[in-house]
Formats: sequence, structure tokens, C-alpha cells
Amino acid sequence: MLIDQIQYHTRSRNENLPASYYNLACQIQNRGVYSFCMCPGGLIIPASTSSDELVLNGMSLSNRNSKFANSGLVVQINESDLVKYKNFGVFAGLEYQKEFEHLAFIAGGQSQTAPAQRVTDFVNGKLSNSLPDTSYIPGTVSSPLHEIIPKDISNRLRKGLFQFGKRMKGYFTDDAQILAAETRTSSPVRVLRDKESLMSVNIQGLFPSGEGAGYAGGIVSAAIDGERCAEAVKKFISI
Repeated sequence: MLIDQIQYHTRSRNENLPASYYNLACQIQNRGVYSFCMCPGGLIIPASTSSDELVLNGMSLSNRNSKFANSGLVVQINESDLVKYKNFGVFAGLEYQKEFEHLAFIAGGQSQTAPAQRVTDFVNGKLSNSLPDTSYIPGTVSSPLHEIIPKDISNRLRKGLFQFGKRMKGYFTDDAQILAAETRTSSPVRVLRDKESLMSVNIQGLFPSGEGAGYAGGIVSAAIDGERCAEAVKKFISI
């Protein structure tokens, strides 16, 4: 696996070493660009929740023995990016997310086939003539993601990928590709809760937690928040 070769500085994988991982981050035009939930020896899977959208996610089996590695790539957005959706009020971020997921669905051929592009072609603004193998079982189709992804995200992501290639020699390569779209890193809407009791400010006995409620941004942070809420529930029940 390429990531093992890069991280362990070897030509082939040493079976005595675990599948390697990485964590990359930089600032591009005052916005964060970073890798998210990197899965060594992992798989890309479909995670759509509606028939007219395309959402991807990543995972690793316990053995982490897939020949692939995958990671989400995140670009920070601010309220200024949501002006177009201001009529939706607090749901502006969800509408932005929904529109992007629909664009990915159309680009993939209105199925669960994912639009994809070699990393080098994405950065250079070129359509890929061919695509590498992928762990994504529904398959991929070559698409101009540099045009499909909103410009504020695309421009920063392209520059970020180039920076990552400088920090991690071999990362910026024709052998790597990006698929669209992983959009569910954290909810753009937060269900309000009391800071001390962790209970909903509106509904007694309800304890919003994890990514869906806007209190986590990944598996580990969601697990920690869930543990905190479990303790809060226990305390509430014992009162």
C-alpha cells in the first residue's frame, strides 16, 4: 500500500507493522483544509439517505487488511458561504450540503456510482482519462470535480492537496483519486443543550449528543460525547 511505503520508508509492506495512517492539515486563504477520519486498510462505502443524493463515507475493518487507504478531505466554510441560502434560516447549512450531494448524484449518473478524478488532474483542472482501482463497490466515473465542487471549496482543496504533497512525499500522485462527496463530517445545525446538565434546553429528559446533534466531528469525539451524555443521563435518572 502506498501510504505504508511513504510512512514506513519501505518499498513493500512489512507484515509485522500495522497499516499506517496520516493526519494532514493546513491553512489556505484563512480557512482550514485537513484530512478527516483517515482509514488505513479501509473501504469507501455509500451512505446516502435520500434517492436523489450521493453521500460517501469511509471505514476500516478490524484487520485493516484492504490494499486501499482512504480519508475524508475537509474545507472549512463560514456563514458568508451560506448567503445564497439565508431564506432557510438556521437550516441554511443543511440546504448547502443537500445541494452539493445532489450535484454529486447527477455527476455520478444519477445512481450510487461516484464521480471521481485523479488527484493530480483535480489540482491541474483536467478531466481524468482513466481512474485507478477503488474500494468503492458501486464504482466510479471520471468527472471534472474541479468544476462540480463549489469554487470556494475546490480552490482551497486543490491548493491544500498540493501542500500535503510537499509535507508527505509521494502523497500527491497519479495513483490517488478523490471521490465525491463526503459531506457529513459534522451537522451544520446544533440541537441546543445545557452546558452543565447536557440536557436539551427545550425538552426535559432529552440529551442531544454526537455528530448529528452538532457536538462531534468524528468517531472518537462522538464516542467521548456519548460517554459524557450517558453519565449525564445516569445522574438525571438518579435524582
